[in-house]
Amino acid sequence: MLKLVVTTLIFFTFNSHASDSTHMKNMKKEKSSMTMSSKKEIDAKTKTEILAILEANESLHAAFFKYDGKKVERNAKAVSKKIAALKNEEIKKLLTYGQKTLSKITAKADREENNKNYHLVSMALIHVINTYQLGDKYAAYRCPMVRKKWVQNTKKMAKVHNPYAPEMPHCGSLAH
Repeated sequence: MLKLVVTTLIFFTFNSHASDSTHMKNMKKEKSSMTMSSKKEIDAKTKTEILAILEANESLHAAFFKYDGKKVERNAKAVSKKIAALKNEEIKKLLTYGQKTLSKITAKADREENNKNYHLVSMALIHVINTYQLGDKYAAYRCPMVRKKWVQNTKKMAKVHNPYAPEMPHCGSLAH
C-alpha cells in the first residue's frame, strides 16, 4: 500500500513539474513576442551604429571576464569612441552618462571601482536594448550575488559569462 502511495505521489509530482515547465516556456515566448512589439523602431543606420557599440562592448566584456586592466581600459575607450560616433541625438543622450563613466575605467583603477563603473555603463546599454528594436543578438544578464548587470552576446555565448566575479564566472541569468 505504501509503495502505491509513493508511486502515485511521484507520478503526480512529475506531471505537475512537466506542466509547469511547459507553462513557463510558453510564458517566456509570449513575453518575448510582446517585448519586441513594444520596442521602438529605429532606422537601419542608427541600428547599425548601436550594434557597433554593442560589438565593441563585447571586447570590453571579455576583458572584464578574464580581467586585464590594460585591455579593460583600451576597450572602454573603444566603446566610448563608438558612442561618440552615434548620430541619433535621442539615443546618444541616453548613453551620455555611460560614455562619461567609460573614461573612469582605467588600468590604474582597482577592479572593484572598474566593476562599479562597468555596471553603470551596462545599465545605459541595457536601457537602449530594452527600448529599441535591435534583434535578439544581445541581452541583459544579472548576477544576484554581486547585484550587477551586463550585456552579453547570446549568439556567441550560450553560457552566462559574469564579468564581475571571477570566483563564480557562470553565476547569473537573463535579466527581466
